[in-house]
Amino acid sequence: MMIPIYWGTQEKLKKDLMIGIDWCPNCQKFTEQYLGRRVKQKHVDFIPLSSDVLEHYLLCGTCNYGNAIQKSSYEEIEHMFQPFSKRKDQIKCFEKAAKLAETLESTEFSVTTIMNTLAAEFPVRATQQLEGEYRRRFKRLLLVHGIGGSPQRLMQPQETPPVQAPQTPQQRQSVEMDTI
Repeated sequence: MMIPIYWGTQEKLKKDLMIGIDWCPNCQKFTEQYLGRRVKQKHVDFIPLSSDVLEHYLLCGTCNYGNAIQKSSYEEIEHMFQPFSKRKDQIKCFEKAAKLAETLESTEFSVTTIMNTLAAEFPVRATQQLEGEYRRRFKRLLLVHGIGGSPQRLMQPQETPPVQAPQTPQQRQSVEMDTI
């Protein structure tokens, strides 16, 4: 009697840690964002024997759209979001921030107001890097959900006109006179 043995390799995308809710340019809405790895597994009869990490990613939980990152960046981000690793707490934090954003305009004062309100209940200020990341996310949230906000505001690139340095001494002097 012969028993078939299946063996081979399989690539999987594993989502390791939810790092919050943020804007996904592919879905064009706020979705759960994850730290993930693309893993190649060797198996016999679909029982995994070993696995090798091929790439590390920051990815959207809905559409798996993401960016490849270095292993060192992966470890830094994992360490940074460790205090805030419960999924239900992150969803609750986002919902409260969205509710607050509906009544505020898109200003730096509004971001500080949201941070101060949520800091009492959630670890949005656990580390300086985490605080900076949540400030950036709340700014995007205000652009969409704030007074006069819309998703189109996030899709338009924010361009600043290039500044040209003066090339001759006379041009330099005229620029200095204008600024004084």
